[in-house]
Amino acid sequence: MADTFFSQIDEKALRELLARTGLRDAAVVAVSPTLHIENASEAAARLTGLHPLERIDQLLSEPTAAALRDCIAARTPRTVYEELDGTDYRVEIIPHREGALLAFLREDRACYDGTLRVLHAKGTQYLGSLLADAAQVDDPQLAAHLRRACLRLHRLLTHSDFLHDPPLTEQLRLHHCDLAELCRDAADQAAAHARSRGAAPITVQAEDTCLALIEPQLIRTALYNLLTNALHVTPPDGDIALSLYDDGAFYTITVADRGPGLDAARFEALLSGWQMPAPLDEYLALARQGTPPGLGLPLVQRIALLHGGSLLLSPREGGGSQLHFTLAHLPESLADHNLRAPMILEDGYPLEEVEFSILD
Repeated sequence: MADTFFSQIDEKALRELLARTGLRDAAVVAVSPTLHIENASEAAARLTGLHPLERIDQLLSEPTAAALRDCIAARTPRTVYEELDGTDYRVEIIPHREGALLAFLREDRACYDGTLRVLHAKGTQYLGSLLADAAQVDDPQLAAHLRRACLRLHRLLTHSDFLHDPPLTEQLRLHHCDLAELCRDAADQAAAHARSRGAAPITVQAEDTCLALIEPQLIRTALYNLLTNALHVTPPDGDIALSLYDDGAFYTITVADRGPGLDAARFEALLSGWQMPAPLDEYLALARQGTPPGLGLPLVQRIALLHGGSLLLSPREGGGSQLHFTLAHLPESLADHNLRAPMILEDGYPLEEVEFSILD
């Protein structure tokens, strides 16, 4: 049945909505002055699970509900951010008749545009050609250098694509895996790739076995990112510690480094900076200061969120930082017993070689 919602809203409110978002990306709800739902688009009905005459504020956090009431009282549009079922949304609140419209936009998809899709598709195509050409170079050192540079670009493209268009939790290939063994293997792989650089040693503290319902490829990617960050900032005479703890509700993987320590005040900016528009000169200025937004920590955070967890920061006693990568105990009903297409591009290049290309 056709969605007739948008034909029923006021022209002024519709123009305001169009100025803020594309309708195809929005789940829109019309509410009365009493915050009861008057109507909703099909996308909004699926998102909220609510029906006309139910109150919208039962779904909202108190700050968002307060912003909605303020919009209705002051007749002024508001923009707020809301988390629903582990997904972040930008909520545009627009006066409509005596009430308001709420447009929910997945924040990661809201900042995605077709240019990035073209860059990714073409970049992957050209990288395939460059990797094939690198294999034909007679000088082994130059061939290895070219391959490594191509793999770094491949890594950036795949990480960016995953951040901009992540799967839903129920789309992951979740299997029962030994998380302790996965941590030990990831640490061994990282140490092996960094050994030629005289890097700091990595120690692992974990139970012999820790079965968890996870997407192992994604968890391995997250661990490699955390470990490569730790290897970058820890001097050779320092130490890196990886630990795994299960409290019955969450698994917590902590990677502790001996670097200068991440600034807690800037941690949120490091996680969200990839979404923020930044002129090139501004980004280059941050790069010169050694603090440009990257993709590694946001990627780890996104993988944690998909597993019902989060990424947290704390200082390490004696100097350095500790990043706590948490994963929820997911219900057995989410286990995937069928083969599915990978959620991250796999082009025949070993994950280890792609992720650790950044170390050299």
